[in-house]
Amino acid sequence: MNEKNKFEEYLLTEYSNIAKAHFKSIETISMFFRYYLLIMSIPISVIAVFFQIAPEREKILSIVLQYKLPISVVLFCISLIGLGVFCYIVNLRLDTILYARVVNGIRKFFYDESEQEINLKLHMRVLPQSSQFPPYVEKSFFLPVVFVFGIINTLYFSIGYYLSSFYIIYLTFTPLLIAFTTIIFFLCHFGIYGWYAYHRETAYLKSNILGIDIDGVLNEHREKFCSLLYEKTEKKIEPEKITVIPVHEHPTLGITEKDERKVFNDPKYWTEMPIIEDAATVIRKLQNIFRLKIYIFTYRPWPDTEDKDELIKYKKDFLMSCETISLKDKILKCINISKTNPLKQITKEWLKKHRFQYHRFIFEKGNDFSSDPRGEFNNRFYMARMKKIRFFIEDDIEKAIKLSYICDIVFLFDQPYNQERVDIPTNIISVKSWNEIYKKIRKFS
Repeated sequence: MNEKNKFEEYLLTEYSNIAKAHFKSIETISMFFRYYLLIMSIPISVIAVFFQIAPEREKILSIVLQYKLPISVVLFCISLIGLGVFCYIVNLRLDTILYARVVNGIRKFFYDESEQEINLKLHMRVLPQSSQFPPYVEKSFFLPVVFVFGIINTLYFSIGYYLSSFYIIYLTFTPLLIAFTTIIFFLCHFGIYGWYAYHRETAYLKSNILGIDIDGVLNEHREKFCSLLYEKTEKKIEPEKITVIPVHEHPTLGITEKDERKVFNDPKYWTEMPIIEDAATVIRKLQNIFRLKIYIFTYRPWPDTEDKDELIKYKKDFLMSCETISLKDKILKCINISKTNPLKQITKEWLKKHRFQYHRFIFEKGNDFSSDPRGEFNNRFYMARMKKIRFFIEDDIEKAIKLSYICDIVFLFDQPYNQERVDIPTNIISVKSWNEIYKKIRKFS
């Protein structure tokens, strides 16, 4: 069986399972709605029966009036339980719509695969084949259900509020305040429904966020590393020879971890890093044209040394290289230098210097390679899960593979150290320039 037939068989199985889930969710909604009506009618039924069988109704009424506060608490609880059931049913209904959209998308695939004339297809097709239909806000179908929930929940809420109001405000103010609060509570049902529908349409399972790594994606770090390495150690290598990151793991270049530290512990490496062509321009276009939110990530655990006194000296050098921090603030920070991380500020200055526009800058902590959520690392993998990042631009093949299980599309920026690719996921797309990234995103948007 070839790949096409396997995919079609998968889609048919998916179609069958999703269709069953769609009808099952409709049955679940009907069942919960019946249970809801039953539960909400119990208090009224109990009161009605109680008054019918009670021998002295006036006496019972006086007892009820004596316990207005506990009764009002019970009624408040019933209204809030009803509101919770309403939220659950709304989510079930939105799931039903999601299943319908999946089925429509699969239907379109097979209609497009058919070689029949389009005229015949249109006459045969009754159900839609658009994955954007039906809409999450159903004005003619589900809004009446929202109205029923609002009326019943608000009834219990208003009675409970009326009984409790005798304990908190004067009677002369009660009718106006009760009316206002009742209307707000009733309208909350429509607001909740609208918010849930909006969230499903714009943020559920996806977002409009583009995550970007800095080193190797926004800057020419190989070129700067080689020039500064020669300055520090007189070891000369070509940028194209860096086929392994970190460089000290390369078997033939003869670069040690100590050599790397000399480069990375120099503030000039970070402040003078050259920018990749068109990076800032394309990012601005992505923001303005496609309304993408830009999240920029970097992991820079520098300066780094085993000697504590040397580390403090490096940190002071880094701090003094910050252009936007006043001399007074630098002196104050130097007093508490052990807890200061000047490289974060340096990185922000570099982004500002090259006119990068972004919504959020994440200076990663812990490490930048662990994607296990149990580690609770504040890194790109954690943020990609939490923010449902849609696109990510990466230069490290291992990180790109991990991100491909979280993001819709991962762009792998071509570098000499990420050319060994075996069985990479299909949502990892190799790119050579920022203009190519722009053209790819334009197709996906």
